[in-house]
Amino acid sequence: MIGQTRAELLKIRSTRTTLGLALGMVAIILLFIVLSGLLSDVTSLGGAENEREYFGIGSFAGLFSALAGIMLVTGEYRFGTIRPTLLFTPRRSTVLAAKIIASFFAGLVLAVIGEVLAVGVGGAILHGRDVAVNLHGRDWALLTLGTVAGTALWGAIGVGLGMIVRNQVGAIIGILAWVFVIENLLFGLAPSVGRYVPGQAQNGLMGFNTAHLLAPAASAAVLLAWTAVLCVSGAALAARRDVS
Repeated sequence: MIGQTRAELLKIRSTRTTLGLALGMVAIILLFIVLSGLLSDVTSLGGAENEREYFGIGSFAGLFSALAGIMLVTGEYRFGTIRPTLLFTPRRSTVLAAKIIASFFAGLVLAVIGEVLAVGVGGAILHGRDVAVNLHGRDWALLTLGTVAGTALWGAIGVGLGMIVRNQVGAIIGILAWVFVIENLLFGLAPSVGRYVPGQAQNGLMGFNTAHLLAPAASAAVLLAWTAVLCVSGAALAARRDVS
């Protein structure tokens, strides 16, 4: 198990795809932070809730963590490297567990980068525009915990989804459609249901006060449940499928 985990960590940190995802994440977060900070009216940047949403832009790292998890699995099926992986470690549950651990740690790294960018650059912009920061200890703790823990779990969710779908293009399109379309529609049209989707659960974990969101503790439970369901489903399907 330890050897397989080391191998998966080596894969995820040595491929150009991971570097590309990290650079893309940095560019997206900086773009949103700079544009929101410089083009928004000062009054729309002040206040605890507005600032929580502004600094919460760092949680975009969750999407890129999920993409990294998906590609860690689907890339092996796409290029055929899953065959030597399974020959070396025949127990597919061990391979899946190692990929989940590797994606979890990759998500932690992406989360730290995203949060540092959001708070550092965003804080500098607010200071330059003479906007006082109204977030306090508990607010920062929830924002940081929600970003870091949520992003790490998104990496594991990506692995589970990749095991279920296996087709790289289909899995990527699926996660993008889910995050940007389905989750927003569910929360907008049926908030009592939509608050249980992973994205809104992460917002609740980050301490957002948007109506209908779950409390941080309940949001953490929902995120863990989604992660467990997708990973267990992926493991069950992987055990029943042949590798061509």
